[in-house]
Amino acid sequence: MIRVDESSFPLVVVSLPATWSDAEWDAYLARMRSFPARRERYVTLTDARGAGTPSAAQRKRAADVMAEDAALSKRFNVANALVFESAILRGMVTAITWLTPPPVPMQSFATPRQACEWLDGLFAQAAGHALPSWGKFAADRSTG
Repeated sequence: MIRVDESSFPLVVVSLPATWSDAEWDAYLARMRSFPARRERYVTLTDARGAGTPSAAQRKRAADVMAEDAALSKRFNVANALVFESAILRGMVTAITWLTPPPVPMQSFATPRQACEWLDGLFAQAAGHALPSWGKFAADRSTG
């Protein structure tokens, strides 16, 4: 099951499992569409460690949703961080974003801490203050 945790909003944490159905993917996309509709700034951290990959049809649906929501996303979605164990996958994301820049900053990381630090900095620039919480990654937050 794809988990979307908004308990630490404006940090939204997505946890991707090894496999998911088309119905789960569609529910995930619908849930993600709800965040820009709030008209509040937010960031997303997608924890894809151990995750599978979307099918071609699922990638197409995600691309369609991103295109439809681009204007609202640019305004409220400050940045997206992806966490992959694989350096190859991180490199692929970098290459893809060079070829097709996403509507908002996106970067891949090896650890949630790296991702949260990056998101925290971008959120502070956009909102004038750091993220109030790193949610389930709070223990990784530097105190000094």
